[in-house]
Amino acid sequence: MRITSIEKSNKNKSMASVCIDDKIEFVLPQKRIDALNLAIDKIIEGETLDYILKYEVYAAAKSSAVKFLSLKLRTSFEVEEKLRELGYEETTINQVINDLTEIDYINDYKYATKYISEKTKLKPKSIRLLQMELSNKGIPDDIISSVIEELNPDDDEVALEILKKRYSKYTEYDENLINKMKSYLAGRGFSYNQISKAISKYLPED
Repeated sequence: MRITSIEKSNKNKSMASVCIDDKIEFVLPQKRIDALNLAIDKIIEGETLDYILKYEVYAAAKSSAVKFLSLKLRTSFEVEEKLRELGYEETTINQVINDLTEIDYINDYKYATKYISEKTKLKPKSIRLLQMELSNKGIPDDIISSVIEELNPDDDEVALEILKKRYSKYTEYDENLINKMKSYLAGRGFSYNQISKAISKYLPED
């Protein structure tokens, strides 16, 4: 078997694909390709190729994932997408995800818990909107449901607290301001009934 080409990735210049007998066999960081002395026209024995596929590619993918995770907590889906962007195959990606999950480097339950807790404190939203955001990040529905059940956020209370923080400086509430309050809560994902209830509780009785 002979290396017929080494092509840099268009998406990530640090990565390159190695073609053997005109077929793409694996992707590695260019630095690792250089360290392994891989070059066009070099003859590759089957045993060497097996070693690269089993150890070098996996080690490089895992290293990329760990580096990605070192910046901040990520979902398994986000790590998968990052590794796909770098050009790794699904088999390698799945192995890395499974191994990092096993040692708790990736923990979707922990991610969802932290996400909801922080959003509730810093930028409160409805449960429905939080569910949607977590789902878009690839968190499975069963994990989202379990976290919400554990944390038990109260939409009615959250909506009321938002009004208290955002509109406490006002002393008069005309129709225009009330409509702004409704629009603001709607933008945070609250339902019509939740908005009506929160505004009724917030507005002075007189």
